[in-house]
Amino acid sequence: MKNVHTGFHPSRNRGLSLIEILVGLAIGLIGLLIMFQVFTASGERVRTTTSGTDAQIAGTLAMFQLDRDLRMAGWGIGDVGAAGGCSVEVHNGNGALAKPDFNFVLTPVKLIPNATLGGPVQIAVLYGNSSYVVTQRIYSNPSAFTKTLVSRGGFNLGDIVLVTDALGANCALVELTGPPPPMSDSVVVEHNQVTYKNSYSGANVAATMNAAAGTPALTVGGFAYNLGPTPSRNLWQVTPAGAANPNMLVWNNTLSSDTQLAVTEGIVNLQAEYGVDTSTSTPPTGIVDSWTSIAPIDWTKLLAVRIAILARSQQYEKTAVTTVPPFWANDYGPAAAQSINNGAGHKFLMFNVDGTADSAPGNANDWRHYRYKVYESTVPLLNPIWSK
Repeated sequence: MKNVHTGFHPSRNRGLSLIEILVGLAIGLIGLLIMFQVFTASGERVRTTTSGTDAQIAGTLAMFQLDRDLRMAGWGIGDVGAAGGCSVEVHNGNGALAKPDFNFVLTPVKLIPNATLGGPVQIAVLYGNSSYVVTQRIYSNPSAFTKTLVSRGGFNLGDIVLVTDALGANCALVELTGPPPPMSDSVVVEHNQVTYKNSYSGANVAATMNAAAGTPALTVGGFAYNLGPTPSRNLWQVTPAGAANPNMLVWNNTLSSDTQLAVTEGIVNLQAEYGVDTSTSTPPTGIVDSWTSIAPIDWTKLLAVRIAILARSQQYEKTAVTTVPPFWANDYGPAAAQSINNGAGHKFLMFNVDGTADSAPGNANDWRHYRYKVYESTVPLLNPIWSK
Protein backbone atom coordinates (compact mmCIF):
# COMPACT_ATOMS: atom_id res chain seq x y z
CA MET A 1 0.00 0.00 0.00
CA LYS A 2 1.40 3.35 -1.07
CA ASN A 3 1.64 6.38 1.21
CA VAL A 4 -0.64 9.32 0.34
CA HIS A 5 0.93 12.84 0.55
CA THR A 6 -1.54 15.69 1.16
CA GLY A 7 0.74 18.65 0.17
CA PHE A 8 0.62 20.21 3.64
CA HIS A 9 4.03 21.60 4.51
CA PRO A 10 4.07 23.35 7.91
CA SER A 11 7.51 24.83 7.33
CA ARG A 12 6.22 26.66 4.24
CA ASN A 13 3.13 28.28 5.94
CA ARG A 14 4.59 29.75 9.09
CA GLY A 15 3.89 33.51 8.11
CA LEU A 16 6.29 36.53 8.27
CA SER A 17 9.39 36.41 10.28
CA LEU A 18 10.35 39.15 12.76
CA ILE A 19 13.05 40.38 10.43
CA GLU A 20 10.57 40.74 7.60
CA ILE A 21 8.18 42.71 9.82
CA LEU A 22 10.95 45.05 10.96
CA VAL A 23 12.04 45.63 7.39
CA GLY A 24 8.44 46.47 6.44
CA LEU A 25 8.11 48.86 9.37
CA ALA A 26 11.37 50.54 8.41
CA ILE A 27 10.17 51.03 4.86
CA GLY A 28 6.86 52.43 6.13
CA LEU A 29 8.61 54.83 8.50
CA ILE A 30 10.85 56.04 5.71
CA GLY A 31 7.76 56.64 3.57
CA LEU A 32 6.06 58.54 6.41
CA LEU A 33 9.21 60.62 6.95
CA ILE A 34 9.31 61.53 3.29
CA MET A 35 5.63 62.46 3.31
CA PHE A 36 6.03 64.65 6.41
CA GLN A 37 9.02 66.37 4.83
CA VAL A 38 6.96 67.01 1.72
CA PHE A 39 4.09 68.35 3.81
CA THR A 40 6.49 70.55 5.83
CA ALA A 41 8.15 71.96 2.71
CA SER A 42 4.75 72.47 1.13
CA GLY A 43 3.52 74.27 4.24
CA GLU A 44 6.57 76.55 4.23
CA ARG A 45 5.96 77.36 0.58
CA VAL A 46 2.32 78.10 1.32
CA ARG A 47 3.27 80.40 4.21
CA THR A 48 5.89 82.13 2.07
CA THR A 49 3.39 82.64 -0.73
CA THR A 50 0.63 83.78 1.62
CA SER A 51 2.84 86.21 3.53
CA GLY A 52 4.28 87.49 0.26
CA THR A 53 0.76 88.13 -0.99
CA ASP A 54 -0.07 89.92 2.26
CA ALA A 55 2.99 92.16 1.79
CA GLN A 56 1.96 92.94 -1.77
CA ILE A 57 -1.55 93.83 -0.67
CA ALA A 58 -0.20 96.00 2.16
CA GLY A 59 2.21 97.82 -0.16
CA THR A 60 -0.41 98.34 -2.85
CA LEU A 61 -2.95 99.69 -0.36
CA ALA A 62 -0.37 101.97 1.26
CA MET A 63 0.76 103.37 -2.08
CA PHE A 64 -2.81 103.88 -3.31
CA GLN A 65 -3.86 105.83 -0.22
CA LEU A 66 -0.72 107.99 -0.04
CA ASP A 67 -0.67 108.64 -3.80
CA ARG A 68 -4.34 109.65 -3.71
CA ASP A 69 -3.74 112.07 -0.83
CA LEU A 70 -0.70 113.63 -2.52
CA ARG A 71 -2.73 114.33 -5.66
CA MET A 72 -4.98 116.57 -3.55
CA ALA A 73 -2.00 118.63 -2.33
CA GLY A 74 -2.36 122.36 -2.84
CA TRP A 75 -6.13 122.46 -3.43
CA GLY A 76 -7.11 126.03 -2.55
CA ILE A 77 -3.55 127.29 -2.00
CA GLY A 78 -2.01 126.62 -5.41
CA ASP A 79 -1.29 130.29 -6.09
CA VAL A 80 0.19 131.37 -2.74
CA GLY A 81 3.26 132.69 -4.56
CA ALA A 82 5.50 134.66 -2.21
CA ALA A 83 3.72 133.23 0.83
CA GLY A 84 5.11 129.78 0.10
CA GLY A 85 7.28 128.75 3.04
CA CYS A 86 5.54 131.16 5.42
CA SER A 87 5.10 129.95 9.01
CA VAL A 88 1.32 129.64 9.48
CA GLU A 89 -0.06 130.41 12.94
CA VAL A 90 -2.76 127.95 14.01
CA HIS A 91 -5.06 127.85 17.01
CA ASN A 92 -7.48 124.96 17.53
CA GLY A 93 -9.30 124.84 20.84
CA ASN A 94 -11.47 121.78 20.09
CA GLY A 95 -9.70 119.75 22.78
CA ALA A 96 -8.49 117.07 20.37
CA LEU A 97 -4.96 118.47 20.13
CA ALA A 98 -2.31 118.28 22.84
CA LYS A 99 -0.92 121.60 21.56
CA PRO A 100 -3.76 123.85 20.37
CA ASP A 101 -1.34 126.60 19.32
CA PHE A 102 1.29 125.65 16.76
CA ASN A 103 2.82 126.58 13.40
CA PHE A 104 3.42 124.78 10.13
CA VAL A 105 5.22 125.64 6.90
CA LEU A 106 2.91 126.80 4.11
CA THR A 107 3.58 124.40 1.26
CA PRO A 108 1.48 121.73 -0.49
CA VAL A 109 3.89 118.98 0.61
CA LYS A 110 6.48 119.00 3.37
CA LEU A 111 9.01 116.18 3.86
CA ILE A 112 10.10 115.77 7.47
CA PRO A 113 13.35 113.75 7.75
CA ASN A 114 13.91 111.02 10.30
CA ALA A 115 16.29 111.62 13.20
CA THR A 116 18.26 108.65 11.83
CA LEU A 117 19.43 109.42 8.32
CA GLY A 118 17.77 106.92 6.01
CA GLY A 119 14.99 106.11 8.47
CA PRO A 120 11.34 106.53 7.44
CA VAL A 121 10.46 110.13 6.62
CA GLN A 122 7.17 111.84 7.44
CA ILE A 123 5.12 113.45 4.68
CA ALA A 124 2.74 116.34 5.42
CA VAL A 125 0.11 117.02 2.75
CA LEU A 126 -1.90 120.27 2.85
CA TYR A 127 -5.16 120.98 0.99
CA GLY A 128 -8.60 122.49 1.47
CA ASN A 129 -12.06 121.25 0.54
CA SER A 130 -13.95 124.39 -0.49
CA SER A 131 -16.56 123.76 -3.18
CA TYR A 132 -16.75 127.42 -4.13
CA VAL A 133 -13.39 129.21 -4.06
CA VAL A 134 -10.01 127.74 -5.03
CA THR A 135 -8.06 130.92 -5.84
CA GLN A 136 -6.75 133.80 -3.80
CA ARG A 137 -8.97 136.73 -2.82
CA ILE A 138 -7.49 140.16 -2.06
CA TYR A 139 -8.36 141.78 1.28
CA SER A 140 -7.70 145.23 2.76
CA ASN A 141 -8.32 147.22 5.98
CA PRO A 142 -7.26 144.34 8.19
CA SER A 143 -7.73 144.24 11.93
CA ALA A 144 -7.08 141.47 14.41
CA PHE A 145 -10.65 140.15 13.93
CA THR A 146 -11.91 141.46 10.56
CA LYS A 147 -10.82 141.60 6.92
CA THR A 148 -12.40 143.47 4.01
CA LEU A 149 -12.57 141.29 0.91
CA VAL A 150 -12.90 142.47 -2.67
CA SER A 151 -15.73 139.95 -2.93
CA ARG A 152 -17.25 137.66 -0.34
CA GLY A 153 -18.84 135.31 -2.84
CA GLY A 154 -18.08 131.68 -2.00
CA PHE A 155 -17.06 132.47 1.59
CA ASN A 156 -19.41 130.93 4.16
CA LEU A 157 -19.62 130.97 7.92
CA GLY A 158 -17.61 128.02 9.16
CA ASP A 159 -14.99 128.18 6.41
CA ILE A 160 -11.35 128.00 7.46
CA VAL A 161 -9.45 130.76 5.68
CA LEU A 162 -5.71 131.22 5.26
CA VAL A 163 -4.78 134.91 5.44
CA THR A 164 -1.35 136.24 4.48
CA ASP A 165 0.09 139.71 4.23
CA ALA A 166 1.11 141.10 0.84
CA LEU A 167 4.73 139.98 1.29
CA GLY A 168 3.90 136.55 2.64
CA ALA A 169 5.79 137.23 5.87
CA ASN A 170 2.82 136.64 8.20
CA CYS A 171 0.25 133.87 7.79
CA ALA A 172 -2.58 132.54 9.92
CA LEU A 173 -5.66 130.31 9.78
CA VAL A 174 -8.98 131.82 10.85
CA GLU A 175 -12.55 130.54 11.12
CA LEU A 176 -15.22 132.80 9.61
CA THR A 177 -17.88 133.63 12.20
CA GLY A 178 -19.63 136.66 10.71
CA PRO A 179 -21.29 138.82 9.82
CA PRO A 180 -24.32 136.76 10.79
CA PRO A 181 -26.93 135.87 8.14
CA PRO A 182 -28.68 137.31 6.33
CA MET A 183 -25.46 138.60 4.81
CA SER A 184 -25.62 142.22 3.72
CA ASP A 185 -23.73 143.75 0.79
CA SER A 186 -20.80 144.40 3.08
CA VAL A 187 -17.57 142.64 2.12
CA VAL A 188 -16.22 142.53 5.66
CA VAL A 189 -15.72 139.10 7.23
CA GLU A 190 -15.25 138.44 10.93
CA HIS A 191 -13.26 135.78 12.79
CA ASN A 192 -13.90 136.01 16.51
CA GLN A 193 -14.02 133.61 19.47
CA VAL A 194 -17.83 133.56 19.50
CA THR A 195 -20.76 131.21 18.94
CA TYR A 196 -22.21 131.53 15.44
CA LYS A 197 -24.60 129.74 13.07
CA ASN A 198 -22.56 127.44 10.84
CA SER A 199 -23.59 127.71 7.17
CA TYR A 200 -22.97 123.99 6.55
CA SER A 201 -24.62 122.34 9.55
CA GLY A 202 -27.16 125.09 10.32
CA ALA A 203 -26.32 124.64 14.00
CA ASN A 204 -25.01 127.18 16.47
CA VAL A 205 -21.38 126.25 17.18
CA ALA A 206 -18.49 127.76 19.09
CA ALA A 207 -15.54 128.90 17.00
CA THR A 208 -12.41 126.87 17.76
CA MET A 209 -9.89 128.06 15.14
CA ASN A 210 -9.63 131.71 16.21
CA ALA A 211 -6.93 132.79 18.62
CA ALA A 212 -7.91 135.11 21.46
CA ALA A 213 -5.50 137.78 20.21
CA GLY A 214 -6.68 137.52 16.61
CA THR A 215 -4.35 137.43 13.62
CA PRO A 216 -0.77 138.77 13.60
CA ALA A 217 0.12 142.21 12.34
CA LEU A 218 -1.35 142.12 8.82
CA THR A 219 -1.34 145.90 8.62
CA VAL A 220 -1.29 146.51 4.87
CA GLY A 221 -3.56 143.81 3.56
CA GLY A 222 -2.87 140.80 1.47
CA PHE A 223 -4.55 137.62 0.30
CA ALA A 224 -7.17 135.23 1.62
CA TYR A 225 -7.44 131.57 0.60
CA ASN A 226 -10.65 129.71 1.36
CA LEU A 227 -9.81 126.19 2.55
CA GLY A 228 -13.43 125.17 3.15
CA PRO A 229 -15.01 123.87 6.35
CA THR A 230 -12.60 120.95 6.95
CA PRO A 231 -9.11 121.51 5.51
CA SER A 232 -6.47 118.81 5.86
CA ARG A 233 -2.84 118.80 6.76
CA ASN A 234 -2.34 115.06 6.83
CA LEU A 235 0.84 113.72 8.38
CA TRP A 236 1.85 110.29 6.97
CA GLN A 237 4.41 108.19 8.81
CA VAL A 238 5.53 104.65 9.66
CA THR A 239 5.26 103.56 13.28
CA PRO A 240 8.66 102.46 14.66
CA ALA A 241 9.50 98.84 15.44
CA GLY A 242 9.35 99.47 19.19
CA ALA A 243 5.84 100.97 19.11
CA ALA A 244 2.72 99.22 20.40
CA ASN A 245 1.65 98.64 16.78
CA PRO A 246 4.94 98.59 14.86
CA ASN A 247 5.55 98.85 11.12
CA MET A 248 2.21 100.39 10.24
CA LEU A 249 1.51 103.22 7.82
CA VAL A 250 -0.60 105.74 9.73
CA TRP A 251 -1.86 109.28 9.23
CA ASN A 252 -3.65 112.02 11.12
CA ASN A 253 -5.00 115.45 10.25
CA THR A 254 -2.74 117.66 12.35
CA LEU A 255 -5.18 120.58 12.12
CA SER A 256 -7.87 118.76 14.04
CA SER A 257 -6.69 115.56 15.75
CA ASP A 258 -3.69 113.80 17.28
CA THR A 259 -5.31 110.38 16.77
CA GLN A 260 -3.43 108.32 14.20
CA LEU A 261 -5.46 106.21 11.79
CA ALA A 262 -3.92 102.99 10.51
CA VAL A 263 -3.83 102.31 6.77
CA THR A 264 -2.03 98.97 6.68
CA GLU A 265 0.65 96.93 8.44
CA GLY A 266 3.90 95.41 7.23
CA ILE A 267 5.42 98.74 6.10
CA VAL A 268 9.00 99.19 7.33
CA ASN A 269 10.21 102.28 5.46
CA LEU A 270 8.89 105.35 3.66
CA GLN A 271 11.11 107.62 1.57
CA ALA A 272 10.38 110.65 -0.60
CA GLU A 273 12.04 113.43 -2.59
CA TYR A 274 11.01 116.79 -4.00
CA GLY A 275 10.93 117.22 -7.76
CA VAL A 276 12.16 120.77 -8.46
CA ASP A 277 12.52 122.93 -11.55
CA THR A 278 15.90 124.62 -11.05
CA SER A 279 15.85 126.55 -14.31
CA THR A 280 16.41 130.30 -14.16
CA SER A 281 14.69 131.11 -17.44
CA THR A 282 11.61 133.33 -17.70
CA PRO A 283 9.16 131.73 -17.81
CA PRO A 284 10.54 128.59 -16.09
CA THR A 285 10.76 125.41 -18.14
CA GLY A 286 8.22 123.65 -15.93
CA ILE A 287 10.32 120.48 -16.06
CA VAL A 288 11.69 118.60 -13.07
CA ASP A 289 15.47 118.57 -13.41
CA SER A 290 16.42 117.87 -9.81
CA TRP A 291 15.26 115.31 -7.26
CA THR A 292 16.27 116.23 -3.73
CA SER A 293 15.35 115.69 -0.10
CA ILE A 294 16.20 119.34 0.66
CA ALA A 295 13.21 121.68 0.69
CA PRO A 296 13.36 124.25 -2.13
CA ILE A 297 13.94 127.89 -1.23
CA ASP A 298 11.38 128.94 -3.83
CA TRP A 299 8.32 126.76 -3.28
CA THR A 300 6.87 127.80 -6.63
CA LYS A 301 9.59 125.63 -8.19
CA LEU A 302 8.17 122.49 -6.58
CA LEU A 303 6.45 120.43 -9.29
CA ALA A 304 6.28 116.86 -8.05
CA VAL A 305 7.07 114.41 -5.28
CA ARG A 306 8.32 110.87 -5.70
CA ILE A 307 7.73 108.36 -2.96
CA ALA A 308 8.87 104.83 -2.17
CA ILE A 309 7.30 102.37 0.26
CA LEU A 310 9.10 99.25 1.52
CA ALA A 311 6.80 96.39 2.54
CA ARG A 312 8.10 93.30 4.36
CA SER A 313 6.73 89.77 4.47
CA GLN A 314 5.90 88.38 7.91
CA GLN A 315 7.35 84.95 7.09
CA TYR A 316 10.79 84.16 8.53
CA GLU A 317 12.88 82.16 6.08
CA LYS A 318 15.51 79.68 7.31
CA THR A 319 18.06 80.96 4.83
CA ALA A 320 18.89 84.57 4.00
CA VAL A 321 16.67 85.35 1.01
CA THR A 322 17.47 89.10 0.77
CA THR A 323 21.21 89.52 0.42
CA VAL A 324 21.40 93.24 -0.45
CA PRO A 325 19.26 96.20 0.66
CA PRO A 326 16.39 96.96 -1.75
CA PHE A 327 16.77 99.93 -4.10
CA TRP A 328 14.35 102.71 -4.96
CA ALA A 329 14.34 105.58 -7.47
CA ASN A 330 16.52 103.88 -10.07
CA ASP A 331 16.94 106.30 -12.96
CA TYR A 332 16.58 104.38 -16.19
CA GLY A 333 16.60 105.80 -19.68
CA PRO A 334 18.98 107.96 -21.73
CA ALA A 335 22.14 109.43 -20.27
CA ALA A 336 20.54 112.86 -19.86
CA ALA A 337 17.84 111.43 -17.64
CA GLN A 338 20.37 109.36 -15.71
CA SER A 339 22.31 112.50 -14.80
CA ILE A 340 19.79 113.03 -12.02
CA ASN A 341 21.30 111.39 -8.91
CA ASN A 342 24.26 110.42 -11.12
CA GLY A 343 22.21 107.61 -12.60
CA ALA A 344 22.16 105.69 -9.32
CA GLY A 345 19.21 104.54 -7.29
CA HIS A 346 18.93 104.83 -3.54
CA LYS A 347 19.37 101.94 -1.13
CA PHE A 348 16.93 101.61 1.72
CA LEU A 349 18.66 101.75 5.08
CA MET A 350 17.94 98.37 6.67
CA PHE A 351 17.46 97.72 10.37
CA ASN A 352 17.10 94.63 12.51
CA VAL A 353 13.49 93.53 12.84
CA ASP A 354 13.32 95.03 16.34
CA GLY A 355 14.37 98.42 14.92
CA THR A 356 17.96 98.40 16.16
CA ALA A 357 20.95 99.04 13.90
CA ASP A 358 21.74 96.23 11.48
CA SER A 359 23.99 93.67 13.18
CA ALA A 360 23.49 90.63 10.87
CA PRO A 361 22.50 88.33 13.77
CA GLY A 362 21.48 85.45 11.48
CA ASN A 363 18.25 84.75 13.36
CA ALA A 364 14.63 85.94 13.35
CA ASN A 365 15.86 89.48 14.11
CA ASP A 366 17.89 89.59 10.87
CA TRP A 367 16.18 91.50 8.04
CA ARG A 368 17.92 89.29 5.49
CA HIS A 369 15.65 86.37 6.38
CA TYR A 370 12.54 88.15 5.10
CA ARG A 371 11.25 89.06 1.66
CA TYR A 372 10.57 92.66 0.58
CA LYS A 373 8.60 94.52 -2.04
CA VAL A 374 9.27 98.11 -3.15
CA TYR A 375 6.42 100.34 -4.34
CA GLU A 376 7.23 103.63 -6.06
CA SER A 377 5.23 106.49 -7.54
CA THR A 378 5.93 109.96 -8.89
CA VAL A 379 3.07 112.35 -8.13
CA PRO A 380 2.79 115.65 -10.02
CA LEU A 381 1.43 118.49 -7.90
CA LEU A 382 -1.30 119.43 -10.35
CA ASN A 383 -3.15 121.95 -8.21
CA PRO A 384 -0.13 124.28 -7.82
CA ILE A 385 0.86 123.69 -11.46
CA TRP A 386 -2.59 124.62 -12.76
CA SER A 387 -2.60 127.76 -10.61
CA LYS A 388 0.59 129.17 -12.10
